[in-house]
Amino acid sequence: MHTVRKRVGATAAALATALGAVLAMSGQAQAQSQAGAADGKSGAVEFSVFDTGAGLPKGESFQLKDLTDYGVPKRTTEKLAAGEDGADVRAAAPAAPAGNFDVVGEWKDKDGWDAVMRTGYWNGANAGFGMTKIDQKHNLSLDAVKATTMYPRPTPEGKQPIGPTTYNYRTEVNHVECSGWWIFRSCRVTETLTVLAGIDYRKLDDGKAFGAVTAFCEGVPGRCPDWVRNAVNI
Repeated sequence: MHTVRKRVGATAAALATALGAVLAMSGQAQAQSQAGAADGKSGAVEFSVFDTGAGLPKGESFQLKDLTDYGVPKRTTEKLAAGEDGADVRAAAPAAPAGNFDVVGEWKDKDGWDAVMRTGYWNGANAGFGMTKIDQKHNLSLDAVKATTMYPRPTPEGKQPIGPTTYNYRTEVNHVECSGWWIFRSCRVTETLTVLAGIDYRKLDDGKAFGAVTAFCEGVPGRCPDWVRNAVNI
């Protein structure tokens, strides 16, 4: 009888020890989770990326750490993993020089053509061109226009002639949502929009192209969403 009682007592003690260990581990995991949430390493993260031809997966999940495989700088991925914005909010149009035709940006398109952004103007309705209209009416930045012309989609519509000197460029921007912990968050593309940018290459008196006529999100009346303007890889 004493032997049976000893065995029962030992078994109960072992179960209590095991239960205590499980509770301790659960408490530790909860504490780690709370710590992760406090320092931004866990929870939801949202951002957007321009399609630069690296093939960001659509219709399937990927991990946040995989972004470096798709052309997103490592530093940006680390900021997202820490719960920070991956990109600074894109500033409004550059401070306008005196004239509508003053140049506020120059770069080369995907074929090495010299593209230009001029100050331009916008009348509050439909008339206008250049950075002022693109910024104020369509909520796009100079960087967004550059990215569209440097990484157009690899189809005839990617760089499409619409006149003797004018081309429309199109590229996609993907909105991504992630959940989980740190660089191991699970991510998925939740929305894709197409940005169209029109560039007129006819030369003006200063020897440079007329430049960007307009840029906007196709199918979106008026202003593009902020997540397009603030893509992390432009």
